[in-house]
Amino acid sequence: MLLSRDNMIVLGILTVITITYFAVVYRTQSAAADNVSSQKIEIKRHIKTDSEMAARVSPMLRQIEKMKRRYNDEDWGQRLPERQELAGFLHEIASGLSQEKLINQLIQPGNPSETPLYNCLPITLRCEGDFLSLARFLRRIDGMTRLVRIERLTIESGEDKQHKVSPSGKLQIEMGMNIYFTEQQTGSE
Repeated sequence: MLLSRDNMIVLGILTVITITYFAVVYRTQSAAADNVSSQKIEIKRHIKTDSEMAARVSPMLRQIEKMKRRYNDEDWGQRLPERQELAGFLHEIASGLSQEKLINQLIQPGNPSETPLYNCLPITLRCEGDFLSLARFLRRIDGMTRLVRIERLTIESGEDKQHKVSPSGKLQIEMGMNIYFTEQQTGSE
């Protein structure tokens, strides 16, 4: 059966409309859908990154609360006192050295330095003893109420005159530490 000319024209028009639809509308919508799909993937990636960053906040908040409890205002009054209070600190250090059997003690306070928020007093400490005694003494310093920072620690083996290691195993220890206080200096104490 042969198609009439009118049918062929209608069929041709329908074919052109279909081809035009696929060429213009479908491709445009397909490109838009692909664009939306790529945006969706990008947004999911951003959400994942943001979620990972947000997951860090909760542990940070717990750490902040823990630090607030550890360093509350009452503690700071003891850890960072208003006054230098050197005599009490030196007594505590000398007592710790003696209890840990670190001998030939020499403790030399330096000159305080000022900053806008706090003052720093350097102290040089020299002594002799074995490694375990030194480790216990350092643990004592770490456990002190007052804020103490060890800036320098030099350990040398004890040698006799012939450059042989001492049979007693004594170490020559020199330590530079700082203590801090908030009172502004008006002169020497």
